[in-house]
Amino acid sequence: MAKDEKKQAFVCFCVDGQSEKDALQNQIAALFDEVCGEDIEVRFRYADFQGKNHGDITTLKGVTPENVEKSIYKYYFKQQDKNSDLGWSDLTYIVHIIDLDGAYVQKEAVKLFTEEELSLANELSVNDKEKNTLYFDDHIAVRSNEEAMIARNYRKRQVIEHLNSIDEITIGKKKVKYCLYYFSSNLDHFIHGEANLKGSDKVKKAIEFKNKISEPDELVKYFCENAFCMEDDYNQSWKMIRKGNNSLLRGSNLNILLSKIKQSSIEDWM
Repeated sequence: MAKDEKKQAFVCFCVDGQSEKDALQNQIAALFDEVCGEDIEVRFRYADFQGKNHGDITTLKGVTPENVEKSIYKYYFKQQDKNSDLGWSDLTYIVHIIDLDGAYVQKEAVKLFTEEELSLANELSVNDKEKNTLYFDDHIAVRSNEEAMIARNYRKRQVIEHLNSIDEITIGKKKVKYCLYYFSSNLDHFIHGEANLKGSDKVKKAIEFKNKISEPDELVKYFCENAFCMEDDYNQSWKMIRKGNNSLLRGSNLNILLSKIKQSSIEDWM
């Protein structure tokens, strides 16, 4: 492609961190090439601002339903666009993928570490960074202050519900199409069956997954035939995840996204 040429559409996948980018970017970009041709540019970005990855913005203090759309612009585009050939002005679609991290569980499912859980958390701690939260199928375990985790879950739910109610984000005069998908309780849990991993192991296992599921059709098959994926209805997939401890159980609705991409054309992403 000539230097002054531009692709017709820039689709940005906004994810929590490097492991999601490593695990999914190559195959999903190749899938877009297969079904939509090379006029769509697919990029994965995580919430980098001032040189720091801020992780899942739905859990950031200060992010609310009222300002989350501007926060998406701030953390995924405002600064990162300066070092990219593609940015907000080129953007046509945002696909946002988040970890649920048990956000919908009842207060009673948030508990202090048992002795066994404390031992596991200490094993998972890296250098001077303590592992303060562990996720299990029936509860969230914390090192201290259950109330702080309960408050985090409440904030996260409120932000998720807002994002799940919109289909576009407007900054200034520009509107960009938007959709939200999830891993439960997180990417590592869904792909590897392990909800609690060290940071270094997250990236290592994500690369292993990328190398194992290296072709776009293999990725589609992996999700669409996966017993842990939700039903093939987007609204129902969200309704199910709100029940009981489902936001802690191993699951995802990315099968719906990948099926959508597989059946789409370039007009769907413009």
